[in-house]
Amino acid sequence: GYYYNEYLRSDWRYTLSSTDVTNIDDDASLYIKEQAGTTTLSSLGHTLLYDERDSKIEPSRGYYLKLGTEFAGLGGSEQFVRATTSAGKYFKLAEDTVLMFGASAGYMWGYSDRKISITQRFYLGGDTLRGFEDAGVSPRDKATRDPLGGLWQYTGTANLTFPVGAPKEMGIKGKLFVDAGGIGKTDSSVPSSKVYSSSAPRMSIGTGVIWTSPMGPINIDLAVPVIKKDYDETEFFRLNFGTRF
Repeated sequence: GYYYNEYLRSDWRYTLSSTDVTNIDDDASLYIKEQAGTTTLSSLGHTLLYDERDSKIEPSRGYYLKLGTEFAGLGGSEQFVRATTSAGKYFKLAEDTVLMFGASAGYMWGYSDRKISITQRFYLGGDTLRGFEDAGVSPRDKATRDPLGGLWQYTGTANLTFPVGAPKEMGIKGKLFVDAGGIGKTDSSVPSSKVYSSSAPRMSIGTGVIWTSPMGPINIDLAVPVIKKDYDETEFFRLNFGTRF
């Protein structure tokens, strides 16, 4: 990667990986069983980031815009193009009180009549949509409720961080947040009549604590879904490390 100037950065990456799908449960989805075996990913990716935030770890002012592309098919069995974008804006409301708005979207498509593997598709939940389990929001096999992944997704978030009265040097803050997002249809090789699927938005509200520890930010999130589908999988508590970006 390299900088064009103080704010604009370009990064390139090459990925070579092998994924072996084995030991599938007997009662798993037929569409997961079809994924058994080894696939190889050989891809070239590019990310363009414009970042005017005052800090990468604890921003209080500024904004960022991020565009990403990935082309898979430089050899290997995976053949697809993935495009992603995200943006965030930060407002300092008072000392150590920051309001953040963010959004992201992604879309992928295959070519040469190749199916896109379940392991490469989009899933929402966990850090990307708090209040829902990892892959908790996804098209699902009606027979088994297994997540199959979607070919596009979108998310939005509003996040308020504030002091909780602890000494500043402890690095502990509280937060309130609202997350929303949706996901598109799965690969066209799966009949729509066999799948639960809806691109309608889901939404959750929550609170939590951020501790800026010597090892980096540690987040404790408590979230409740307020808009969901019956087949979505939810969670109330989540512990994670790092900064949402």
